[in-house]
Amino acid sequence: MALRPAMRRCQPADYLLTSAPAVHSTYAPRILAAVALLTALVPCRSLQAQGRPTLSGTWSASSMNVQYVTGEWSEKCGPKPSGGGPGGGTVTIVQSGNELTISGAGGSYSTMNCFEQGSGLRRVSHSASPRGWSNRCTSAANDPRQAVVITTMSATDTSISFNETGSYQFVIEGANCTASVRRTRSFSLIQREGESTAPPASATATATPSATQTATASPPPTQTTTKEKEPPPPPPSCNEVGDPARIEVRPARKLMRPGEDFSFQTRVVDAKGCRVDAHPTWAVATQGSKVTVDSSGMVHVPADAADGNLEVVASLSGQHVRVTVEVASADRYDALLAARGLNSRGEADEAAIVMIATGSLGGGRAVSEDGARKRKYVFLSVVGGLASVLAIAGIVLLRRGQKKKAALEAQHALEEAEDAAREQEEEEARRKRRSARAAAAAPTLMVCPVCRKEFTAAGLFCPVDGTRLVPAETSAGIAGPAGGICPRCGRGFDPSIKVCPEHGESLVPAPVYKATAAKPPVAEPKGKICPTCGARYGGDAVFCGKDGTTLVLVN
Repeated sequence: MALRPAMRRCQPADYLLTSAPAVHSTYAPRILAAVALLTALVPCRSLQAQGRPTLSGTWSASSMNVQYVTGEWSEKCGPKPSGGGPGGGTVTIVQSGNELTISGAGGSYSTMNCFEQGSGLRRVSHSASPRGWSNRCTSAANDPRQAVVITTMSATDTSISFNETGSYQFVIEGANCTASVRRTRSFSLIQREGESTAPPASATATATPSATQTATASPPPTQTTTKEKEPPPPPPSCNEVGDPARIEVRPARKLMRPGEDFSFQTRVVDAKGCRVDAHPTWAVATQGSKVTVDSSGMVHVPADAADGNLEVVASLSGQHVRVTVEVASADRYDALLAARGLNSRGEADEAAIVMIATGSLGGGRAVSEDGARKRKYVFLSVVGGLASVLAIAGIVLLRRGQKKKAALEAQHALEEAEDAAREQEEEEARRKRRSARAAAAAPTLMVCPVCRKEFTAAGLFCPVDGTRLVPAETSAGIAGPAGGICPRCGRGFDPSIKVCPEHGESLVPAPVYKATAAKPPVAEPKGKICPTCGARYGGDAVFCGKDGTTLVLVN
């Protein structure tokens, strides 16, 4: 019955609405959506805890360890940075949601920002979880003094680890000035808020009667709390050790100088947390490295080893735990110590862990206690999913583009075929027009109606008898005898004329005239000429073919 009020505070939104007074139907959906959103964004305290006790309470803080490392630094840069942090002491921590506020031991600090609050620094990123916090602060882009500060904190139920690294770079009178800093601090729980300590037995026995009566008269305020508090679970019994369920190697990352040796700590436990007597095998996974590791996990870095990263693998029945070893020369060691966020021993605070399925080996997979690596995997998964979606969309668009391209090519081929057919038709029409023009331009065949001789020249009169020529198609319809020729002048006339109109001589047929007429003297090779138009003809011609004038010999 004592748990019922706490359970009522974690009821879902529909229970809250049904248990509330009557709400107008118009606003019910809006209220339901608002309550659902608040339920998602502000989880119930009991669900948020999930067995994790609060970090609020009184803690013991160690003094802050501050280490400065200067890179390029000349006299123009001024005095080298130095100084320590606040001292140790008792602090009060108040947890609000996933954020902490630490007061005491030299000041107040919140996990919502970087510890260093220099001028010009502003927070650019922040992440928080129930047991981990991270902040990144930088100076403005146009600030001549560039600074980057990264603050990380991790916590267990009884301890908190603080780590902050900063790098600085600026130029003064042409001189480069670079430096880095690392701040570390730890907190240990003294008294958790809400947990009461039992009073000493002697104090109870020696209480005065008046004090006893007063305490008896008033109801004890912590009686209900004592009854509701459940006793802590008993420690697991390790009389019977089960199969290995967890392999842990510390640290997950180690920074080493050439010539150093380091032994990794290995712990194999069962599902109850009891140590199992099992020893993994060790090997260097990076090929070509001079670094060696023995069967106990002791890593040896030769004095002539080159700088770089390598992986060392601890294997147990098919399971592999990988840890990173970085070799750095002495002049780079301090700078890398701050840049990698390692402690003063060059070790990472987290461990490399592999979980094994219960009852068998080889069924688990390696995990890390570093929350940043988990967030990295989530980010890579989201990016991979988006890349897959974009690839699928690209394939769909590519196929659509190929279909459109094929349709355009088919349409272009059809247009080219139509253009070719049109050009062929136009060429055929041009050929027919050329043939028609050639036929129209050809000379008309002419026929003499007297001697019936055919001529292709463009003359109008027969060069033999001087008769006007007529077209061949017209003379084809002329029936009857041919025309006659005057025996005196030798001029031919139409068949309808019987007497020469100039000399009055009766006309004779052309064959008779040719047989009885005296042969003209042999013409000289000079030929004849028309006295009217000046056209020249051969010696056999008598009349001009253009105007019918009697030809004369050329002198």
